[in-house]
Formats: sequence, C-alpha cells, structure tokens
Amino acid sequence: MKKKLLKVIGISFLIFVVLSWIIPVGTYSSGELTTNGIDPVGLIDLFNTPIQAFTTFVLYGIVFAVIGGLYGVMERTGALEKVTGKMTKAFIGKERGFVILTVILFTVLSSVTGLIIPLFALVPLFAAVLFAMNYDKITVLASTVGSLLVGSIASTYGFNITGYTKNLLGLEMSNQIVAKVILLVILVVALIFVILTSSKRTTVKDVKEAKVNKDEKEVKATKVEKVSKTTKATTSKSSKKTVKDGKKTSSSKKASSGKKTTKSNTKAFAVSKSVKKVSEKSKVSAVPLVIVFLLIFILCLVGMYNWYYAFGIDFFSNIHEAIMSVEIEDFPIFEHLLSGLSELGYWSNVEFAGALIIMSGIIAWIYRLSLNDFIDSFTEGVKKWLPTACLAALASVILSILYQASYSGTGTLVDTINAKIFELTDGFNVLTTGFVSLIGSFFFNDLYYLLANVSAYVSGFDAAALSNAGLLIQSVYGIAMLIFPTSVILIAGLSLFKVSYKEWIKYIWKFALIAFLLVLLTCGIITLL
Repeated sequence: MKKKLLKVIGISFLIFVVLSWIIPVGTYSSGELTTNGIDPVGLIDLFNTPIQAFTTFVLYGIVFAVIGGLYGVMERTGALEKVTGKMTKAFIGKERGFVILTVILFTVLSSVTGLIIPLFALVPLFAAVLFAMNYDKITVLASTVGSLLVGSIASTYGFNITGYTKNLLGLEMSNQIVAKVILLVILVVALIFVILTSSKRTTVKDVKEAKVNKDEKEVKATKVEKVSKTTKATTSKSSKKTVKDGKKTSSSKKASSGKKTTKSNTKAFAVSKSVKKVSEKSKVSAVPLVIVFLLIFILCLVGMYNWYYAFGIDFFSNIHEAIMSVEIEDFPIFEHLLSGLSELGYWSNVEFAGALIIMSGIIAWIYRLSLNDFIDSFTEGVKKWLPTACLAALASVILSILYQASYSGTGTLVDTINAKIFELTDGFNVLTTGFVSLIGSFFFNDLYYLLANVSAYVSGFDAAALSNAGLLIQSVYGIAMLIFPTSVILIAGLSLFKVSYKEWIKYIWKFALIAFLLVLLTCGIITLL
C-alpha cells in the first residue's frame, strides 16, 4: 500500500515535470503577464527535488511520527483500551449514531479552528472505536480524515483557512459567514448520507459464521492430519521426526497468523504489546489519561490559533510579555527558562510536536511506566507511523519547487495557466475563478501559497466580488485537498488506514463533484444578489 501511494505521489510529480517542459513560466503584475520561457525540471532534479522536498517539509512527518509515539505510550498503559472500550460500550446498538457524532465533531472542529494537522491527533482514538464497531476501513477514513477535510471546505473561523483569506485578500473573518454556515450544514448532511449508505460492517452473525467456518476447517484439517499419521505409522523414525517438525512449523505459522489477525482493527494504530498496569492489585483508570490528553490538546489548539491576526486579540501576547519580564535580582529568569517558546497564538508544528512529547512523558509518569517501557513504547509507535510520516512529507514535492521559484523572481508555470484562464472572462466570474482555484490547489497544497499566487489576479475586483472570490477560493481548495494526491492530510490518512488512492477516489468522487457544484452554485447566487 505504501508503495502504491509513493507511486501516486511520483506520478503527480512527473505530471508537473512534463508541464515544466511545455508551459513557460511567468509573472503577473498590473493586469499583464510577463513570460520568461520554459524552466524545465532536469534529469538531476528528478532525484534532487524529492530529497529537497523531504528536508523542507520534514516537520509534517515529525508531527505524524510523534502522534504515533504518543499513542504507543497511551496504549502501553492500558488506559487507552479502557477509553475506547467505554466509548464502544456506550454506543452499543447506536453505532450509526456514533458515526454521525464523529462526522459532526470533526467537521465542526476543522471548520472553526482550521488546525487540521493538530486535529489529526484525534483520528486514531475515534478510528479505534469505529473499528471496534466493525466498520470497514474506508468508512472509518471518511468519518475521520474525510470529515476534517470537508470541514475545511466550509471553513467558518479557521485561521489556517479563513484567516489566510482575511489577511491576504484584505477581508474580514466573518466574510460570507451565513453562506459558510449553510454550506457547512449541507456538506455535513451529504457526507453523513454517503457514509451511512455505503458503509460496511461485520455483524455478529458474520462473526459467528466465520467462526463456524473456521471450526469446520480445523476439524477437517485434524481428520486429514490423523489419516496422514495412520498412513505414515509404518515409516521410519526419521520420517516421524520430519512430520513432527512439519506439524510444529504449521502450528507456529497458525499462531503467527492468529496473532496478526488479533492485532488489527481494535488497536489505535500504534503498537500491540502486553498492557502494563499501574500495579498488579489495582485496575488501570482512564481518568488521568483523558484529563491530561484534553488539557494539553486544548492548550495546543489555543496556542496554534492566531488570535491577534484573526480578531485583534492581544491578551495572550500581553500575558507572555508580562511573564518574560519577571526578574529576580535584575535577572530575567523566565526569559531564559522559557527561551525559544513562542507566545500562545504563534505556536507552530514545532511547539505542537514538543507538547505531544511532553504529554507522552506525563502520561508515562502517571501510569508508572519505567523509563525503558516509555522509550520502547514511544519508539514502537513512531516506527508504526514512520511510513505515514515520510509520505506526508513527500506530498509537498511540487510545492517545494514552486516555493523555491517564488524567490527567483522568474515566476511559475501556474501564473501562466492562471492568466490564460482569467483572460476568458471579464472581471470576476465564478467558473474561471473556481477552476483557477481547483487547478492551483494541485500545485499549491497549502492555501497560504495558493492565495499568494491568486491574489495578484483577484485584487483588482471590487469589494463584493473580492468577498465572493475569497469564499470560492478557500472552498474549492478544501475540495481539492479531499481528492488530490498532493494533499498532505489525505495522503497521511490513506497511508494510516491502508486505503489505496484508487479506492478512495472511487468512493468520494461523487461527493466531491456535488460539493464543487454546490460551491459554484452558492457563489453564483451570491453574485446575483
């Protein structure tokens, strides 16, 4: 599966390579495109660029790897199993209700915060419960990762979506808020409908039938084995030894196979080792785990949401400044102790990864894991998530090229494509702006860079058209991240759940098309009003 996803990323990169030999690069300014000839990707760059992309965006990979390490520690304590077990038990007979709850929770959190990568830390927890309810992997993927991406389509106050639109296009955070809320509600209902009508579950009846079939096979195998023993009873002792050894090997293989099956869906994608309880006499409590997880997770969301640039709130900045100014005998103690720590509202993935590591250590200490157990479980979790981490970093290989080109001043081939599309209409047009956003999202898998690229074309629109364009661009970008193989979150989700890109597209394309048409229709109606 990992090789298939790597192939998909590679094909996306090769598409860009071919286009670089055909489409000239250019810069757009004051309503005119200045072309500078083609700037093709050479043979050596075919190998250098993926390495550069990996080193440039390795922080994405580190975050996913650390999430895996956190779940490795939580799973080792035994408390994580308690949490998922209680969540599963609470929704016995109400499994569809839990799916609906998961979709609503993930889409709303994504829409309101825009912090999709940090929210990914919730995915393994809810996925473990959904798997325990016997839902298939693509249903679980759509309910969790898919919901995060759908929430970004109708981002209401998410800073990494709406906040970027506000600051790069000069709009307000509440821009088109009524349309966004309506769009969010419709998309959530549509996604729930798609998931519930196409979900597959292994029912109790299926489990019993599978067990019966397994028992029948074992009985047949036993009979065959007895016949084989009777037939070979007259053979030499060496033959008996061979049969005995073969039997041991077969049993070993069965045990290994059984172990592999047991490890699968109810685990939270971390490690599957024996549970280490707090003590032999007492049961593991899930309460400390839940409290620590929620407190630090909420702190991360608050710290990574830029309150000042979103709403002009400088409360956290003032607190940070006050703490850092504290002196003991004219020595700024906290300025040195907390050196390198950004103020709340300016946290990045670096602080988030650090917070998860600290959370892992606190949980290990509360549940009395030895240092070796803590290191082993964290390392095993990282190893489990390592392929996902590497693929997430490589998903930005095209952005890496465009990122470097933005500093050269020669422009990009995306500018040339945009100019040709915008020339088809006069002023703001829903179709041309929509398709520019869709095509641009393939190359710029980060909305900030997409908006920076498109802003030169839409900045000349009047206030009403610019407001509409802002909604259109960010919404189409969200749809693109739901289907394009350059989407970091999508690639990470596909890797984690072992779903092929082909399977996902076959599952989601109708919803994505409806969402795209719905966004165009919404923006079209707003234009006419």
